[in-house]
Amino acid sequence: RISMLATMGYITPEITGKLPGYLSPSAGLKFADVPSGLAAVSKVPALGWAQILAYGAAVEFSGGFMDYKSGTPGDYGFKILTSDDPAEREKKLCA
Repeated sequence: RISMLATMGYITPEITGKLPGYLSPSAGLKFADVPSGLAAVSKVPALGWAQILAYGAAVEFSGGFMDYKSGTPGDYGFKILTSDDPAEREKKLCA
């Protein structure tokens, strides 16, 4: 997920342009002033990184941990490609 978001974050501003306005009004930093790629890491203020990490944590934790407690993370009962039969399921997963 992180790699996909990073790729989109690199490509999208180059194609669609950058947002107007300020990324950090107190620092006088505009969105247009932030370069693409890894050079942007040093330009974003520390509080901005804290907000990004807090949002990511909120998204991850909002899904709950019941799947991990039951030992079946990602099993949502969608059995089109797999099977209820353990031997058939193992065969399909190993294919």
